[in-house]
Amino acid sequence: MTGDGVNDALALKEADIGIAMDSAAAATKAVSRLVLLDGRFDRLPGVVAEGRRVIANIERVSALFLSKTAYAIVLSATFGALLWDFPFLPRQLSATDGLTIGIPAFFLALMPNNRRYTPGFLKRSLSFAVPSGFVVAAAVLAVNVYATVVGAHTVSATRTASVLALSLTGLWILAAISRPLNLRRATIIGTMYLGLVFVVGTPFSKTSSAWNGHRTIF
Repeated sequence: MTGDGVNDALALKEADIGIAMDSAAAATKAVSRLVLLDGRFDRLPGVVAEGRRVIANIERVSALFLSKTAYAIVLSATFGALLWDFPFLPRQLSATDGLTIGIPAFFLALMPNNRRYTPGFLKRSLSFAVPSGFVVAAAVLAVNVYATVVGAHTVSATRTASVLALSLTGLWILAAISRPLNLRRATIIGTMYLGLVFVVGTPFSKTSSAWNGHRTIF
């Protein structure tokens, strides 16, 4: 509903979206959901597109973060119940979180997205995040169960394998969330894979800091 007079105030208040001009009466603007400050209706397609982009990208990024919450809960509960050493060090988690969540989430949140909003935001996010979180947790647990059963691997080697399992499954989640893929999203995913190769394979990444000597990240 659009209007600018006092007689339009009731209809604007009852409408799903009330739109008023900046030149409208004060009472009309007070009950409107949207006020066009420059009085131009041609701004509305851009407003709708911006709203769709924000909502759709928030849903995509929330699924990414919720998947981390899911596998963190499962791993913490499982390793705590079994009295096993936690499979990651803080600096290892910082590297993997940056590559699989932090950096890509920043760019995904800013990308264009014209998908129309449909109800069920939380249900869709959880229906993806919880199963994918269990997949990540299962991969890490499989590595540690194998290392425990075989018993021929050091703690450092087990942690390295756990971090690689976490990173690869985390990047798989990123690729799944980014669908349908386009050039920009594929570039982000490819860059994160290259980042993982850099962190794992370069001598520079294997030293945490000068004052900590030669403690390795992996």
